Amino acid sequence: MIILEDTRQQEKKHEVKHQYFRSVGIHWNRTALYCGDYTLPANQSICIDTKKDIAELIGDIQVKQMPKKEIAEKINEIFEKECISTNFADDIFHAICDDDSDRFAEKEINDICYRHSVSESVISLFQALYVKRHGFFHRGLKRAQNSGIRLYILVENDDKVTSVDDLSLWHNPRLDVLTNSNQMIGFWGNGKPRYKKVQKYPYAATGEWLAKACLTMEEKYGCRFLFCRPEESGAKILKLLGVNDYAEKTS
Repeated sequence: MIILEDTRQQEKKHEVKHQYFRSVGIHWNRTALYCGDYTLPANQSICIDTKKDIAELIGDIQVKQMPKKEIAEKINEIFEKECISTNFADDIFHAICDDDSDRFAEKEINDICYRHSVSESVISLFQALYVKRHGFFHRGLKRAQNSGIRLYILVENDDKVTSVDDLSLWHNPRLDVLTNSNQMIGFWGNGKPRYKKVQKYPYAATGEWLAKACLTMEEKYGCRFLFCRPEESGAKILKLLGVNDYAEKTS
């Protein structure tokens, strides 16, 4: 039995999954996937996007967007460098930057470029700007939604989080990291100044905020967030792909 693994998965960092796959007779081929990290060769209507921990999930949700002004500058640079008429630069800008809740931005970018006979290499530059504006994770959610793909986001963790409800009670350890402030509150015994301690990451995401964000994305994009321990990830992936029966028979 063969499954597909996305080439963006770092080969040496998923040995626990790979060992489980081997143990139950599952082989994997690495290839560039349309969305997610794991799927089946003949039926890609279900995809699983894995996160190595909750911190990675936070990083994907809180991605820093490239400002619109910078996007506009990059677009103009591309048009100038490629000697392309700028008569549709505004269309490209809006396709990249406007809210894409009710549209397929990637397809719009392609359609605009095809109408103006733009090369594939330039199209890829515009698509890269879309990712820099909205984030790679967001692009995957939109791809799944617009293509009718059932996308599961499987978050591995050692924090005993097994559901979105658990996540709402999760305590972000970054909130406990303290650092010196500029406010002096006295002196130490050796005469050195003593400063008030403050949170180093006062705006770190809370479990409650993160859980609400996951529920909002589930409703908006039709995806689903799941949680498990790292050692459970391999079996969970096979179950979601519907090949757990095969694995059980061969184990």
